[in-house]
Amino acid sequence: MQVKEFMTADVHGITLEMTVRDSIVMLTQNKVSGAPVVDSSNHVVSVVSEGDLLKLAAAKLLDRKISACLDHFPKANKLISLSVSSSFIEAYRLFLTNSVHRIIIMDAAGKLQGIVSRSNVLRIIVKTGGEAVGAA
Repeated sequence: MQVKEFMTADVHGITLEMTVRDSIVMLTQNKVSGAPVVDSSNHVVSVVSEGDLLKLAAAKLLDRKISACLDHFPKANKLISLSVSSSFIEAYRLFLTNSVHRIIIMDAAGKLQGIVSRSNVLRIIVKTGGEAVGAA
């Protein structure tokens, strides 16, 4: 099974022009715990979590633009990512070996395609009666 079959494709990205406050509103309204940060061409530049935003809020940076906060977030080349053609097992193994809540799905040019969350993977495990992890 390929990632494109179980990823969340309709992803709410945080733009560089959004403020920390805007980002918090976006996460809370969409009931997500994190989101990729994308530039105007939809290229992934980082990822932001609720924890990151809590720290920025504590530092009284609610009105600062995300572009000015990038040094607080992981660099794009350090993100755990896969492509839409990656396998379920690849995603599953990444969650087992890395302390991440989401895997960013990008194309070869670094454009956002979707996200795979731990809950996406758990749903597949239940749906297949555990068969999906047999090869892991």
